[in-house]
Amino acid sequence: MPLASLSGLTIYYETYGDGMDRSLVMINGLGSDHREWLYQVPAFRQHFRVVLFDNRGCGMSDAPPGPYTTDQMAGDVRDLLAYLGIERASLLGVSMGGLIAQKVAILYPDVVDRLVLACTGVGGEHSVKPSPEAMEVFRSYNESDPEGSLRDMLPYLYTPGFIERNDPEVDRFIRYALDRKQNMEGYMAQLAAISTHASYHDLSRIRAETLVITGDADRLILPENSEILAENIPGASLKFLAGAPHRLFAERWEEFNEKVLAFLTG
Repeated sequence: MPLASLSGLTIYYETYGDGMDRSLVMINGLGSDHREWLYQVPAFRQHFRVVLFDNRGCGMSDAPPGPYTTDQMAGDVRDLLAYLGIERASLLGVSMGGLIAQKVAILYPDVVDRLVLACTGVGGEHSVKPSPEAMEVFRSYNESDPEGSLRDMLPYLYTPGFIERNDPEVDRFIRYALDRKQNMEGYMAQLAAISTHASYHDLSRIRAETLVITGDADRLILPENSEILAENIPGASLKFLAGAPHRLFAERWEEFNEKVLAFLTG
């Protein structure tokens, strides 16, 4: 089992496409592990050495006492790159992973080639908040009824039609999440990192060529947040997937992959 020991923290990671000249690090969202990227790895490994890992507090990585910060989790990414002997890599971060990716690009600009920020935002007072109902669903994860909690999240992750037709991805999402046996202390510590993230005033420091991508039907991190990111990161490009939800990389993975790869390899 590939484990990296980083300053007393053990991080689980996997690599694909070993031997490729360029590296791509993919950073998960809240409570998600490396299996998040089922629909991306087969395509991306043809172009990059792909690095997947479990953030602190989740999966097979350590869950030290929280709260965490996105600065701290960005340091984990930097340390993992150093451990793997990767001097420079492109980053793809979704949701919370996009917050972490921003911080890597701000704090450690020399290690970042290109940057993809998907379905994410800036946090703090400059962010456009979702509905109180959406926020409560993710704050009130019920350890005694995990499947019920996950099903309550579905309307904020996928489009209604996708859920109604019982697409296999919905069952896969729930099955993987239940199999993961969420560490609640780690989950709440990650949630704290999200709630304290505020990058608005530092976005101008990002030097990496950046793509901001989201679905215009995202009910969790509203699409206006992507507009704020793109307006404040020098030279950033912005792409909307019409009718796509928060988990656009799963529900609309073919279109998502096409646009991300066009950017990363262009």
